[in-house]
Amino acid sequence: MSAALDCRHFGDCGGCDRLDVPYPVQLARKRDAVAALLAPWLDGRGVDCEFPPHAPRHARTKLSWPVRASRDGRAVTGMFRRGSHELVAIEECRLQDQLLTRWQKRAQDVLRLLGLPGYDEVRGEGVVRALHARLMPRSGELLLGVTTSGGVFPQGRALAEGLLECAQGLRDHQGRRLVPVGVVRSILDEPGNALLGSRHLALLGRDHQIERCGGIDFRVSFASFWQSHRDADALLYRQALAMLGDVTGCEIVDGYGGVGAFGLRLAKAGAKRTTIVENHASACADARWSAQHAGLGGVKIATTAFDDFPCEVPVDVAVVDPPRKGLGDGGVATLARMAPKRLLYVACSPQALAKDLAGLSACGYSLTAARVVDLFPHTEHVETVAMLERA
Repeated sequence: MSAALDCRHFGDCGGCDRLDVPYPVQLARKRDAVAALLAPWLDGRGVDCEFPPHAPRHARTKLSWPVRASRDGRAVTGMFRRGSHELVAIEECRLQDQLLTRWQKRAQDVLRLLGLPGYDEVRGEGVVRALHARLMPRSGELLLGVTTSGGVFPQGRALAEGLLECAQGLRDHQGRRLVPVGVVRSILDEPGNALLGSRHLALLGRDHQIERCGGIDFRVSFASFWQSHRDADALLYRQALAMLGDVTGCEIVDGYGGVGAFGLRLAKAGAKRTTIVENHASACADARWSAQHAGLGGVKIATTAFDDFPCEVPVDVAVVDPPRKGLGDGGVATLARMAPKRLLYVACSPQALAKDLAGLSACGYSLTAARVVDLFPHTEHVETVAMLERA
């Protein structure tokens, strides 16, 4: 059995809560918990789960760090202490890529050098509210960001140059050189403890990254979602598509499709037509660019909420990857209208999946297989992939 990992911040930092548990035990507990939730629909079948021989280290390739004001007014970065909004200064981390930790420490010095005050969420005062960094492990592209309060930001150019300079010379945990591509400002007007705004402006360089997965160059903008586990392609996408089976000549709908992580892979696998349904404009623009760049015909982008999607043609296969709250009544009703023969459900909340299965079962769907995919090691979170078929 592999040993647990050590970290000087464990117990204070809220980034993980199971670092002291041997990894095979973590996985077994997650698998058993999911199996118990899905038992009413499994008919005695088990839940699949791979058990790697070693605990994953430095697998996380994206993180957001809160920035707050210290007692002497200087900007302080770190992670929230467990159960509070008090910051813990991070000197090391077993979850995120080591270069992210190094960059964060350097970036804090840049904030102090420029005299930029951290945010005080009690008073609603201060300028800088969070720092962001996302690494694409295959291309090595690094996209940086800063969340600020609204208003004029005259230090933006100087800060962007400083943040890019902080990334120079850094290598990932495997020693590979990274490629800093840009710095984005996220503007957050509302008070509170949120770390990301609703408006995004490129301060320097690009506002997006390119990552090659499954033979496709995916464009991912700063505001677009991308799985943050280094090995998500092998752990999630390849496994999920293997569960789904042959899609040659199929009419496919990819609900909550984001940048097309599932939909474009299915188009490349031989689908007749793939409709990616997504309500975030940046993700739709990314999916459209990636499809055109890859020369994938038969890809349609529907910029709408999945609940409101008017399915106009018979659907053979549907893939849904909803947010943590799950499909809800609206999403289940949309699937009932389109009535796909096969349904692949990717859930970041097993509890939401179990709730949605009750509604899907009433629509004639049966759960044929389930698989636990651990994209969040050393935490309570887990992805579950469920395969359903309509009687």
